[in-house]
Amino acid sequence: MTGSAFDLLKLQQDTFLESIEYFEQLESTNTAASRLINSAPALDNVLILTAEQTAGRGQGNHKWYAGQGALTFSLIRHFSNLRGNELATLGLATGIGVAEALQELTPAAIQLKWPNDIFVEGKKLGGVLIETTQAAPQTPVIGIGLNINNSIQDHLPENVAASSISLIDLIGKTSNLTELLIGLLSRLNNFYKQLNAKTADIPANWNVRCMFNGSKVDFVQGEMRYQATCHGVQEDGALLLKIDGEIRPFYSGSIALP
Repeated sequence: MTGSAFDLLKLQQDTFLESIEYFEQLESTNTAASRLINSAPALDNVLILTAEQTAGRGQGNHKWYAGQGALTFSLIRHFSNLRGNELATLGLATGIGVAEALQELTPAAIQLKWPNDIFVEGKKLGGVLIETTQAAPQTPVIGIGLNINNSIQDHLPENVAASSISLIDLIGKTSNLTELLIGLLSRLNNFYKQLNAKTADIPANWNVRCMFNGSKVDFVQGEMRYQATCHGVQEDGALLLKIDGEIRPFYSGSIALP
């Protein structure tokens, strides 16, 4: 039970996972996970893992480019106590866990961009994509894509490479993907337990890594564009922006990068 890039037996033994679905190559781990849930809605703690994702998806209609050496996976996780809008905080909790796991590998500050991106040194290192199915609305698919051992210049289109970064380019050496994934899953499990018990302090953990906290930003929501000052997030996951002297919560939209 050993994949080319992962020690699957160790991954199974050292984590909370009930099962692992491993593929050498896959179009999208989120798509595969959603199909699994639709056929078996009672699934929980199942990992969909691939060594190479060929058609990854990001937020909205964005594509997620990842060559060999990237860490791309989806986790099927049931949350018995979270419903509807409460699941909005899941993406933020996931970002916190990912950032803390990556922080152990580099002194450079791992930062978070609302709602779902992981940044370092002003460039995108990865992202989170949360999706739900009608078959099991309280069992979301948690998709995570991280540039780890895939050198950006070798794997990404030029227009994407300019705004992206990989851990190998940052620290100058390869990382053990199995050990990284074990550590990452451990942190996620901790935050998810807190989230389901409704004891997680999302603002305290997320805002210290918010890459724009206290900064002036351009915020885009549909056809509207706002000049604002970012004040982090509030308990329900909304982004807090100060516009014309008033702090307002936003549940959709994005901060435009310079």
